[in-house]
Amino acid sequence: MTTLTLQLPDSLSPQAEHDLKMELAGALYAKGLLSTGQAAQLVGISRREFIETMGRYGFSIFDNYTAADLDHDLTTLRHYLGHERPDSAH
Repeated sequence: MTTLTLQLPDSLSPQAEHDLKMELAGALYAKGLLSTGQAAQLVGISRREFIETMGRYGFSIFDNYTAADLDHDLTTLRHYLGHERPDSAH
């Protein structure tokens, strides 16, 4: 892992620092340089939180969503639906 050190003004609020991290992580994700998990780690939040909040910063989870990703997700969904217990149907 590479470390980048930025000297930010002391007057910068914790929210502004978080916003800068989200902007950087979102841009790197959108360029395909980071996964959602790596981007979340850069910000210091969970992957789920990163995915849920990236839209507020102008980024889409679908920027790098490929046909292969869709195929993988559909296969996973079929796997879980195929193993559903009959008594759990609604």
